[in-house]
Amino acid sequence: MERLSPKYTTAVVALSLLVSGGLQAAWLWQLFAAQKKQLKEDIEHTVSTTSQTSWYRGVTLFEKPKNLKRVKQLFLSPQWEQLRRSLDNMVETGLASSFVIQSNDDSTAVLMSFRARDAAERKNNLRPVTTDTGLSEEQLRKNDSLSLILMKQDVITQLREMHVTLPVYYNIYNFDMTSLQESNMPKGLVPAYKSRGYLYGVQDHQKYQLCLPAINYAVWYRMRYYVVSAVLMMLLTGAAFYFILRLLRNVRLYADAKADFTRNMTHELKTPISTVSLALESIQKYNLASDPERLQNYLDISRHELQRLDLMVEKALDIGADNISAIPFSPELYDVQTGLQQAVDSMQLQLLDSSCKIEFHPSAEPCFVWGDPVHLTNIFYNLADNAIKYTGSGLLLQINCTCDNETVTINFKDNGPGIDKIYQKNIFDKYFRIPVKGNRHDVKGSGIGLYYVKQMVEKHGGNIKLKSDPGNGACFTITLKAAS
Repeated sequence: MERLSPKYTTAVVALSLLVSGGLQAAWLWQLFAAQKKQLKEDIEHTVSTTSQTSWYRGVTLFEKPKNLKRVKQLFLSPQWEQLRRSLDNMVETGLASSFVIQSNDDSTAVLMSFRARDAAERKNNLRPVTTDTGLSEEQLRKNDSLSLILMKQDVITQLREMHVTLPVYYNIYNFDMTSLQESNMPKGLVPAYKSRGYLYGVQDHQKYQLCLPAINYAVWYRMRYYVVSAVLMMLLTGAAFYFILRLLRNVRLYADAKADFTRNMTHELKTPISTVSLALESIQKYNLASDPERLQNYLDISRHELQRLDLMVEKALDIGADNISAIPFSPELYDVQTGLQQAVDSMQLQLLDSSCKIEFHPSAEPCFVWGDPVHLTNIFYNLADNAIKYTGSGLLLQINCTCDNETVTINFKDNGPGIDKIYQKNIFDKYFRIPVKGNRHDVKGSGIGLYYVKQMVEKHGGNIKLKSDPGNGACFTITLKAAS
């Protein structure tokens, strides 16, 4: 269950984001419906008030009432808008109405009358409302034509202020909306919004109807801040979950790596122990007491391996405490080729009965650097040991050392499987190990060897580079500053 918990965590996070996104979408959809309804009401009110203004301009165009301020206050009021709608609807009940405007310096009066019409009269296109303005027929026709033009312009202006930017179409009907008189709407277009019909002229012969092909853009524009806030909320929630999951994953990987380090460190410690055991076994088996030179060689190998074992223990403790800089460091004049030869001799002892081979090609000139002998020798052991572990039988490890007045260059080139390019940038990271099959590691190791190598090389003022292609082996190149 513990191994499956990250999968469950990801599923829960994905489900949470999905539910949160669904709730946000449902909320936006409900808000969209409400805003769309409100926008239609606003457009309807705009057309109604524009019609009211157009009618007022027509009434006062040719002959202004004496008390214009009072007339304006009346005919542009919301109460008159409602009354006009009521008068327009009377045609459906068979009633006709008329009113006369009387204005003087003291007051303004509107005299209204109503009468019921019979069925025959309602068929004759009679006006439902008659306004007595005292204007001639020619003046009334001009008045209505001008009122229609101004009505169209005012409606478009008002709609643009409401961010309705699509084409605006209209229909002109007779007063009872039974006959279409004029239209600029394309054939076959089904408008998304149609207003009611509104009288716009003094004669009250025709009604204006607004038609819009779409209003969704204007609705989304009204909702822009809500949409942005919803999207930002989802993005911030997703980002928070992402960083939390990433942090948990890194913590888990780090914990797994340290657990793997603890399990595999014993294998690292066994290498110098095995070398010392082989040396002592050889001394006893071949009775090297009679061969002082060979005996001394095996004793030197054992001594170096025990020193390396001691350093490995310190390295494990210090690296585990994230304190690589605290490892003892005692630089002195160091013969690089002597250290390489010691590492090769030690490894050769382990490879006596195997098909592996190590070739050391020293420089003709002595190569000296200022460095810690124990750390530098341990670097060579690590690189050679990695080549043996990851190549296996049939290994050919070629170690070359060259130098000039400025630098000492050491190459460790093997004929192993190589390292894939996707892993090369992480090869020197602490606890990183190359997965052989999926996430499995078929080769035992602690994951700190190359990390230690890089840290120590850089502490000596040098650098290490890797060049490798899968199937063509790997070549580690160490460059150190030559001793002057």
